[in-house]
Amino acid sequence: MKFKNIVKLTAVSTGGSYLIYKGISEEFFKHVFKRKDSKETLDSKYEEWISNSNAKQVNINSFDGLKLNGMLVENHETNNYVILVHGIWSSKLFNYPRAYEFDQRGYNTLIIDQRAAGESEGEYYTYGQKESLDLLIWINYLIIKNPDINITLYGISMGAATVMISTANNLPDNVRCIVEDCGYSSVEEEFIHVLHTSYRLKYTRTVMKLLERQMIQKLGMHFDDANPKKCLMNNEVPLLIIHGEADDFVPFEMAKRIYNNNKGIKKYYPVPGAAHTECINDPKYFDNIVNFIKQFEK
Repeated sequence: MKFKNIVKLTAVSTGGSYLIYKGISEEFFKHVFKRKDSKETLDSKYEEWISNSNAKQVNINSFDGLKLNGMLVENHETNNYVILVHGIWSSKLFNYPRAYEFDQRGYNTLIIDQRAAGESEGEYYTYGQKESLDLLIWINYLIIKNPDINITLYGISMGAATVMISTANNLPDNVRCIVEDCGYSSVEEEFIHVLHTSYRLKYTRTVMKLLERQMIQKLGMHFDDANPKKCLMNNEVPLLIIHGEADDFVPFEMAKRIYNNNKGIKKYYPVPGAAHTECINDPKYFDNIVNFIKQFEK
């Protein structure tokens, strides 16, 4: 039975049975954790930009043996780099327009495919838990090439969670600041929101307990392992928090929780009328980001 049909069955029942909730948790696990390759296409503008750039495909091996892919674009004689991290059900292609804008402003960029996405290997997403460890390897890859490098971490949606969770991994001093756009405060809160709003499921406690049991068995992770707001409680890397006020997928209120839980320097950049991942349409988007970054460059 498909996931939505199981949810509908439960929604009309008087509380549902354990077996129905177990079925929901199993289908939801497949829906949110199993790899789904995106069908993204690249605008000719960005294909031309890459073909005319000093760009090359680069690869690293993850801590658990996956081959991970990225595109390194070095068009400038500078130590200033941005690592761009995409969201769920996406790939590095999603971030090419953003990398282009950073390139136009004089930054070199590393655009990565997270595990289970694009040209990287992997079967499951972990919503920032294992991805944050992968990101640390990418960071060290750049530092080995250039010990004087200044790195900004830029993440959107699940990629935003990845860069925030990475602050718990003793980031090198070369990471000067972090920009997170529409990231969730915790994956547990996000899943509850999705079950309530997208699938109209009223009773989530049992489903979430069963879901976490599967996460432990199949992925070796708990909900707290993908909890940005908890990781930020000890964060001292300057953080720019961007969120659309009309975001109904990752609620705007989550940005406030992130802001309130972050220990160090932080700046809040709400975008009126912007839905999920659409803050980029604000004309001041990249100017505000670059003005923030420049405060922390050496």
